[in-house]
Amino acid sequence: MNLKDVIDEKTILTELETQNREETLETLVELFKQENYIADQKGFLEAVYKREAEGVTGIGNLVAIPHGKSKSVNKVGIAIAILKDTVEWPALDDKGAKVVILLAVGEDNDNSKEHLKLLSLIARRLSNDEVIEQLLNAKQKSEVVSILSN
Repeated sequence: MNLKDVIDEKTILTELETQNREETLETLVELFKQENYIADQKGFLEAVYKREAEGVTGIGNLVAIPHGKSKSVNKVGIAIAILKDTVEWPALDDKGAKVVILLAVGEDNDNSKEHLKLLSLIARRLSNDEVIEQLLNAKQKSEVVSILSN
């Protein structure tokens, strides 16, 4: 699996204006629904909030990687929001989030393996401060794809 195989420009939003974590998550989940990644918006959002309650998904440097495992997932996907302004988000460094990468995975074993692979690939890519800086400044969907795919 390669990130460029999973990243879809249709599930990327740049310069997004949201007020808080909830609005950001709702916007990304709605995008997943529109693009048929999930069947049940409410059910998937509940799965994301359940995971959020287990521990912080803000990994620091203004990046958050929330995720949800749900039977409502039609296909594994990544929705990305590059926010215009930082929103409050429980994070390891308490700085909030400006880049939000939401993962959608199903509940079966194969999906669980895909989920771990995706998290690993994303974490590896985001371990580079230059990559994070590029994402924070990305204005076009194609830029986001290029930054994460290289």
